[in-house]
Amino acid sequence: MTDDAELRERTKRTARLLFHSLKSGVGFETWKRFDRMLARQLSMFFTGTLYSREVLSQKQRELCAVASLTVLYRPRELHAHIHAALNVGATRPEVAGVLEERGEPFPAEER
Repeated sequence: MTDDAELRERTKRTARLLFHSLKSGVGFETWKRFDRMLARQLSMFFTGTLYSREVLSQKQRELCAVASLTVLYRPRELHAHIHAALNVGATRPEVAGVLEERGEPFPAEER
């Protein structure tokens, strides 16, 4: 298998693992409607390269993503990564605990 074919397969496998519980039209599908090549490049980089690394477990990585996206107030991305965290073994109490660490789920000025 070529490096590109391996990356494509790793991207698909990681995307299924993380985001299978989301309905179509979220994330990759949205980017694809905008620009197919850009969507492919973003997906190959984020899902195929970053999210498939094994330095952290998928559960640890997704809980970090939930924390970061909460602080940055990115509700759409947060929704996707809460699903991803649950899909890779995080429990609802663990996700809630990460959200609670912020003190408030979202900055007051953004509500």
